[in-house]
Amino acid sequence: MKTITASGIVLAGLASLATAANASAAELAIAIHVEPSHAMFKVGERLKESIEEQTNGEFSITLLGTEVGGERDHLEGASYGEYHIALGGSMPMTLYAEEFAAADLPFVYGSSGEAREVYEGETGELLNDQLVANGNMRLVGLSARNPRNLTSNFAVEAPEDIEGVRMRVPEIAPWIQIWEEIGALPSPIAWPEVYTSLQTGVIEMQENPVDLIHAGKIYEVQSHINRTEHVYSFFHWLMNEDFYQGLSDDDREIILGAIEEATTWGNEMVADGQADLYEQLQELGMTVVEPDVAAFRSAAEPAIREIAESYHPAVRDYVLSLVE
Repeated sequence: MKTITASGIVLAGLASLATAANASAAELAIAIHVEPSHAMFKVGERLKESIEEQTNGEFSITLLGTEVGGERDHLEGASYGEYHIALGGSMPMTLYAEEFAAADLPFVYGSSGEAREVYEGETGELLNDQLVANGNMRLVGLSARNPRNLTSNFAVEAPEDIEGVRMRVPEIAPWIQIWEEIGALPSPIAWPEVYTSLQTGVIEMQENPVDLIHAGKIYEVQSHINRTEHVYSFFHWLMNEDFYQGLSDDDREIILGAIEEATTWGNEMVADGQADLYEQLQELGMTVVEPDVAAFRSAAEPAIREIAESYHPAVRDYVLSLVE
């Protein structure tokens, strides 16, 4: 009797372990390096809801934020398999597929659609090969960001207006090179220091999408928003390659379909919100200026051509086709 009971306990224990293993296998962690109020976190919430619903609970999604680190931490975690999916800004391209990191090159693209072409077709396949080889991740979704604009305390209508003017740019070498070519004096300053740097006159201009201009209260220290729309960039949704390969065909189709639906929804939300943000910035005292963007693109062209030579030939040719 005692032997049977012990066997029953062992069998029950094994069954519990099997159940726990199955539950663990169904856990899917998504790392998102932005605050919960950010549009991309809302995309993540929609993705969670969609996958859990469509798989009837086969997958349980956990959304992880800045409590587990910043963007680089999340990307490295997804590379090692700690997270199944991670959100990246421009960093995954510069870290793992630098030859293809051309979609956010300033003054090249006239729309988000043009920039997205870098990720399409044969170029997109080659790009993903690089991400898999170098980062053990593949690109499974893109989320459009608001284009970047220049702010100042005077109207910027042509390249001559920024000649010798100190401006903040992120620490991205091609961006610095292009703004120098145009005639500005670019200075890489961390985003948290931009407001004070403008307030104290360390810099005279900065550039960012309207959502960050609004969130950072740049309207308190800058009077003009100049619609250069010089960068059309994306957030990248990346999936651990081992996880991707281990999915069944049905599960892979469901998850990829959910990502496509969530990012499309997010793109519409971001685009719709942009017009509202412009209105709010004007109500807060900013003047919206429509610069001669063609003149800026022409001034930037020599630097763009030089930078393009470092890209994969397929990307280089596409970039050069847009500046001719």
